[in-house]
Formats: sequence, C-alpha cells, structure tokens
Amino acid sequence: MSSAQVHAVPRFADFKAALVTFAERGKDALSANSMEIRRARDWLDSQASFWKVEIRRSEEAVAHARNELARKRMMRIGDRPPDTTDQEIALRRAQARLAHAEEKADNTRTWTRQLPDAVEEYDGQARPFQDVLEHDLARMVAFIEQKMAALEEYQRIQTGTGGAS
Repeated sequence: MSSAQVHAVPRFADFKAALVTFAERGKDALSANSMEIRRARDWLDSQASFWKVEIRRSEEAVAHARNELARKRMMRIGDRPPDTTDQEIALRRAQARLAHAEEKADNTRTWTRQLPDAVEEYDGQARPFQDVLEHDLARMVAFIEQKMAALEEYQRIQTGTGGAS
C-alpha cells in the first residue's frame, strides 16, 4: 500500500494563527467603530447644547448692539446726526455671530437626524462581518485543528509503520 507524503502540517498551523489574528483584529476594529459611533453621538449632543447657549448669547449681543445704536442715534449734537459707524459695525458683527450660531445649530440638528440612518447602514454592513468573526472563523479554526490532528496522527502512524517493516 502506498502512503501519502504529508509535509504541510506546519502550514496549517500558520494559517490557523493568521485566522486567529484576523479575527482578533476584526473584532478590535468593530469595537473601535462602536466607540467612535458613541463618541459621535455624545459630541452631537454636546454641540446641540453648546450652540443653543451660543444662540442665546448672540441674541443678547444683537439686542445690546441695537440698543447701543439706538442710544447713539438719539444723542444729537446740534443739527448733525451722530457718527454711529462703530455701533453699526458692532451690530453687524453680532448679527453675523448669531447667523453663524444658528447655522451651526441647524447643521447639528441635521447631523443628529442623519446619524441614526448612517449607523443603521453601517450596522447592516458590519453585522455579517461580526457573525463571520464570531461564528464562522471559530468553526474554521476548529476544522483546521481537527485536520491538523488527523494529519499528525497519520504521520505518527506512517512513521511507526515505516519503522516496523
């Protein structure tokens, strides 16, 4: 009876080690992504609060700048109207700051609405990969270990048989 030449058992061990490393790195990547998603949610929540406060401050600054402009316009010296350039500039800056805060608040609301859809889309892509990492690769590793044990047993038997002849 002829025997098979089995020399690649160490390659199975290398492949198994590579699969285990791949599974660990894949799980680490999925975990890191989950943490980033949590951070994004927390950041959006904090931004919503921040811009709400910033809008309130900006509205107060606009009201103050309008009052200063109105007060300056009432201060007439003779027949000449007073120079209100500084107050007008301050009002425009306050209005620009308010517009900026409102734009950022709108962007934050938009991103807050869009994030769950993006996360759901990501989860739809990541879940099958996670299943492969948790279930399929474990079965593959077990299968490889089983085949390695069978090949090692075959080699042991062949070595024992070859020496007895």
